[in-house]
Amino acid sequence: MKRLAATKLRLALLALVGWRVFLGARGKVSGKTRAKKQLTRETNEVMAEIITEDFLKENFEGSPGGAGDTARTETAAASPLMASLSARSKKSKLHTLVNALRDQVEEDGGFPICAIVNGDLERSLLRFLIAAEFDVSTARENIRQMKAWREENDIDNLLRWILPEDKLKILRRCMPSSYHGNDKEGHPIHLERTGRFQWEILRHCSAEELVKIHILAQEYQSRVLFPRASAAKRYTVDKMANILDLQGLNLGVLSNLHALNIFKQVQRIDQKYYPEMLSVTYIVNAGWAFRAVWNVLKVVFPARDHGKMKLVPRGEKGLRMLKEVIPEEHIPKFLGGKSKYEMSDYQQKMMDDLKEIRTLFSHNVGRTDTYIQRSIRVWSVDPERKLQLEYTESETVMEQKAIMDS
Repeated sequence: MKRLAATKLRLALLALVGWRVFLGARGKVSGKTRAKKQLTRETNEVMAEIITEDFLKENFEGSPGGAGDTARTETAAASPLMASLSARSKKSKLHTLVNALRDQVEEDGGFPICAIVNGDLERSLLRFLIAAEFDVSTARENIRQMKAWREENDIDNLLRWILPEDKLKILRRCMPSSYHGNDKEGHPIHLERTGRFQWEILRHCSAEELVKIHILAQEYQSRVLFPRASAAKRYTVDKMANILDLQGLNLGVLSNLHALNIFKQVQRIDQKYYPEMLSVTYIVNAGWAFRAVWNVLKVVFPARDHGKMKLVPRGEKGLRMLKEVIPEEHIPKFLGGKSKYEMSDYQQKMMDDLKEIRTLFSHNVGRTDTYIQRSIRVWSVDPERKLQLEYTESETVMEQKAIMDS
C-alpha cells in the first residue's frame, strides 16, 4: 500500500510539473501571438496615418514625384514620410524595429537601390519585416539573400532584356496576360486569363525563359508601374492586385509537372525577393475544378496570403463587387466593365516602355549604374521629361527640378 501511495504521489507530482510546463509554454506562445498582433495593429495604424488626406496634403503638396524628391538621399536617412509621422507612431515598436533593420542593413552595405520602390527605403524594409513576422535578424538575412540573388543574376539590368519577337507572339497567344490599369487605391492590376493557358508554350520557350519573363514583369512593376502609381496617388504604392480569369481551367494542369514546377519556382522567387507586394487577388469565373487545383497549390502560398484571395461571383453581383474597388474603365469588358483598352494594348504599352528604358541605358553609356536606375524612376513618373536630374558621384544627392521655360 505504501508503494502504491508513493507511486501515486510521484505521478501526481509529474502531472503537476507537466501542467506547469504546458502553461509556461502556452504563455510563451500566447506572448508571441500577442506581440505579433500588436505589431500588425501598429502597421495598420501607421499605414492608415500615411494615407489620410491631411497627411498627404502636408507632405506631398507641390512634389512632382512624391515625398522627398528634392535633395533626397536614398541611403540610410529616414524618409520624410517616416520623419513626419505622429509622436505616437514614432514611439511604436514597429518604428523601432524598422530603424533597427535599417541600421543593420546599412552595416551590410545597404539595400539595393533598384529594389527600393519609389525611393522609399522604410516601406521596402517594412515589407521584408512583415514577411519575416517582425523578426529583425530574419529580415536582415532575407535582404542579404535578395541582394546576393540580384547581383548573381544581374537583375538590376534585366529591364534591357526581352524575348525575341517570334517567341513573344507565341507567349501572348499561349499565356494571355497583361497589366490592366489600376484599382481605386492605386495598385497596378495584373490581368491573367489562367484558364486559357496553353502549355504547348514549353515547346517554344524554355522554363528558364518563362521564369525570366516573370522576373522581368516584377521589375517592370516595381520600377515603372509603382513609381507611376505613387506619383498619381501621392503616397508610396508598393502592392499590386491580381485578376485571375479561370474560365476553361481543368484538372489537366495538375498532371503537367513542368507547369507546376515553373509555378512553384515563380512563387518562391516572389516570396523571397519581392515579399508583401500582393494586395489582393480577385478570382473570376471559378468553375468546379478550382477547388481541386487550389487544394494542391495553396501550400505554395504563405498562410497570410490565403485571405487575400477573393472569389468574385458571376454576373451583376460580381460586377458590383469589382466596381467597389476598381474604376469601371479599368474593369475588362468581358467582366462587364467599360475598359476601352484590350489586353493587347497594355501588352504593347509595356513593350514600348521597355524599349524606352533600353534607350535610357544606351544613351547613358559611361554613367554609373546608380544614375541610370534613378533615371528610370524619374522617367517612369515623367515620361515627357519635364524634369531633370542633378547627380553627384558622392551618391548623396539626387534632385528633380522642373525645367523652366526659356
